[in-house]
Amino acid sequence: MNEVLEIALILDGNRYNKLYYAGLMIGIVLLIIMIIIFTCKYQSYYITMGTMIDNKLELLVNIDDIRVVEENNIVTINDKNYKYTIIEIDKELYRDDNFNNYKSVFLKIDNLSNIDNYVYKIKIPKEYKALVSYIRDFIKEV
Repeated sequence: MNEVLEIALILDGNRYNKLYYAGLMIGIVLLIIMIIIFTCKYQSYYITMGTMIDNKLELLVNIDDIRVVEENNIVTINDKNYKYTIIEIDKELYRDDNFNNYKSVFLKIDNLSNIDNYVYKIKIPKEYKALVSYIRDFIKEV
């Protein structure tokens, strides 16, 4: 008699209920998301505008991000990488309406057209780390 019940259960296909399948699918999706978050890495950039003045590129940099400019030597302008050297970091401190502090940083960039008062969009590589680190830092800020 038990064999007849087992055969009936197999033929009916009601071995597991729909909640089991839904939980299994959610678990698989969460596992895939966790693998992506922990293995994928992302390069972040410090993006600002710079003005060419007397063959030097002047950047107005937040004082919290001066470290990024000092530690790197490659800048991306119009999807091209250029090497730079820091000529000077201004001693004056500038403050905006939101009480953010800025300093002027002067860079010498080789092989860049030196048109005075031309404004460039600058990208400096900041950090290259896993997505989970960015999520953790975002949660700490909030």
